Amino acid sequence: MTVAATETKVTNADLHAKFGGNVENGWVKGLTILGQEAEGYTVDGRVYLQKTHGPYTAKELSAFANMTLCPGLPLHSAQSRELNDTAVDSTPTPKPANDNREQKWPGIVSSGDLVRGFVPPDYHLEGIAQAGFLYSTTAMTGTGKTAVLLLLAAHTALGTSINDREVRKGRVVYFAGENPDDVTMRWIAMAHHMGFDADAMDVHFIKGTFSIPKMFARITAEVTKLGGAELVVVDTSAAYFQGQEENSNTELGRHARDLRTLTTLPGAPCVLVACHPVKAADATNLLPRGGGAFIAELDGNLVLTKGDSGSIRLHWHGKHRGPDFEPLYFDLQTVTAPALTDSKGRDVPTVMAAAVSTGENVKRRVEARRDEDEVLLLIDKDGSKSILDMAEILGWQKDGQPHKRRVSMATEKLIRAKLANHVGRKWKLTAAGLDAASDARAERFKASQAAAGITGMLANRRRPDPSDDADD
Repeated sequence: MTVAATETKVTNADLHAKFGGNVENGWVKGLTILGQEAEGYTVDGRVYLQKTHGPYTAKELSAFANMTLCPGLPLHSAQSRELNDTAVDSTPTPKPANDNREQKWPGIVSSGDLVRGFVPPDYHLEGIAQAGFLYSTTAMTGTGKTAVLLLLAAHTALGTSINDREVRKGRVVYFAGENPDDVTMRWIAMAHHMGFDADAMDVHFIKGTFSIPKMFARITAEVTKLGGAELVVVDTSAAYFQGQEENSNTELGRHARDLRTLTTLPGAPCVLVACHPVKAADATNLLPRGGGAFIAELDGNLVLTKGDSGSIRLHWHGKHRGPDFEPLYFDLQTVTAPALTDSKGRDVPTVMAAAVSTGENVKRRVEARRDEDEVLLLIDKDGSKSILDMAEILGWQKDGQPHKRRVSMATEKLIRAKLANHVGRKWKLTAAGLDAASDARAERFKASQAAAGITGMLANRRRPDPSDDADD
C-alpha cells in the first residue's frame, strides 16, 4: 500500500474530483491513475492507495499531494521496488513499556506534588488488567486461551462482571488471525448459551493475518470509524509476527513494540495478546515465546493453567505491573448450538469458557483432595487394580457407568505430585506417597472419631430423663 505523506490536507472528495471513482464506506474505489485502476482513502490528509507497497517520502509524492499527476507514481509492486528501497516508514514509533523507557533525569518533587500527581489506575478488568496497557495471555495448547479471551470480549460488550470483578463496558476489536473459523464457531455457541444477540453485540472481528505496523494507519482509521475501542484482543502473537526467527530477541522485542502501538488507538484500549509459551514450559513458569526482550515490553504476563479443582486458573507469571490479585477460575465446556451445524445438519461441538465462583472452586478443591486420598489409599492396599476396577470399587459413577475420568484425574494429580507411578501395569506409591497415605489414614481416623462423638452427643440429647418418669 502506498502512503503519500503530504503537507497539503487531502480528502476523499479531492481524490474523487481528481481521479474519478466512487466514494463508498470511506473508500474511493475505481480511481484511474496513469491509466490504471486503483482504490484508496485518506486519513488526516494522508493518501493511502491499495495495490502498492510502502510509504514514500514527501518529496517523491509532492506532485501527487498537490493534486497533479505524478509520472513516477507506481501502482504495482514490480514498479514500486526502486522507491521502496528509499521508503520512509510512516508508522508511529512504538513507545516502550512503561518500565522500559530510556533513562533521563526525572527531577525532584515535593511530598505534596508527589501525592497530587498520583493518577488512579483505570482498570478494564478490575484489579487485573488496566486500560491502555499491554498484556500477554500465555497458556499451553488446550488450556483455553481463545475461550477465555472471547468470554472477556463478551463481558466487555455486555458490561457485566466476571464473578465479583467489574469489567469496563465498551467496544471490542478482536484480531482473529490464527484460526478465524474456530473463533466464529465459538462465538455462535456463546451467543446461544449466554443469550446475547450477535447482531447487537459491539464486538468487531478482523479475520486473517497482516503486518500490524504496515497496516497501523488503516487499523486506526477503521477503529476511528467505529468510535474507538475499549478492548483489543490479538489471537495470537505468533500469527502476526513479521520476523524471520521467533527465537530472536531483537525481532521479538520489535514485535512487542508493534503490538504496543495498539494501546494508542482511540479509546486507549486494554490490549490482550494470546501467546504460546516457551518450549519445554511447565505450569509453574509459563512465559511467552520471545524471552526477556518480549516480556520487557509488556505490562504483564497473564497465564492460564489447569487448577487442582479441574478448572482453568487465571493468574500471572514473570511480570505484572500492579498489586497481586486472587486468581480467577473458569470451566471449559464442550457445547453445541442450533445454528452450529455441518453441511449435513449435524451438530458441530465447540468449546466455550464459563466463570467459576471462588466458593465453588474451593468446594471442588476439597472434593478433588478427597478423591486423591481415596485413590491413594486404594493403591496402597492393592496396586494391581485398573482405572475401571478402582471406579467400580469406589462406587464412582456417571450416567450409570463407572466414572473412569474421575479416577484418571486423581491418578494424574498423584503422579504430578510424585506420590505414585504406574510401572508394568501396576500402581505403586513412592516414599512420599506412602507418607501421604499414612497421613490420610490418620486424618480419616480423627474424622471418624469426631463424627462418633457428635453422634453420641445427639443420642444422649434424645434419650428421656428417668427422673421425669419418677415425678409422674
